[in-house]
Amino acid sequence: MQTDVPFPTWLPTAEQGPRPLPCGRWFDAVGAGGAEAARAIARLGERTGPVIHHPAEHTMFWLVQVGAADLWRLPGVTVLGAGERLTVPPPSRTEGPCVRWLIPPHRRCLTDAAALHHVLKVVTASGHRTPDAYRTVECHTGAHRLCTKAVAPPPPAGIPVIYLACDCGCHERALGPGRGSLAS
Repeated sequence: MQTDVPFPTWLPTAEQGPRPLPCGRWFDAVGAGGAEAARAIARLGERTGPVIHHPAEHTMFWLVQVGAADLWRLPGVTVLGAGERLTVPPPSRTEGPCVRWLIPPHRRCLTDAAALHHVLKVVTASGHRTPDAYRTVECHTGAHRLCTKAVAPPPPAGIPVIYLACDCGCHERALGPGRGSLAS
């Protein structure tokens, strides 16, 4: 199945900011929690398409062909189809505490649904579930330099969002226990 498409016109512009877009029109969305999503991204490697990170929900979403995931029943996996909406950021939004692209769109916008289903089936069946301690998606994917270093970022003004401090310990490994955060 060909999933390469021209850069889609439905993606919001930087001026528009993140927008809720209807699933079932241009794409359906498949979401998984932080640890499971990070393992799936690692297993998919270059086969993954763009991934949207929704930090407030601790969830990452892949975009797949409409209808491709309708019958999926995997623990900890959410499928958004016709009648549902997904907030999609502009392609340039790859940093910050709000909805952003963990893997931005480039050559393609859709992930091969069969490959994603296989990987999520393996990841969710492995028995490794997300621990109670919160870890940022950056730490799950090995990008510790972007970790919040056990400090919860302040929410944007006027947006009712709660941010959690990362409990991965990468800052303690770098500095030693109780030494605070790394300097930027």
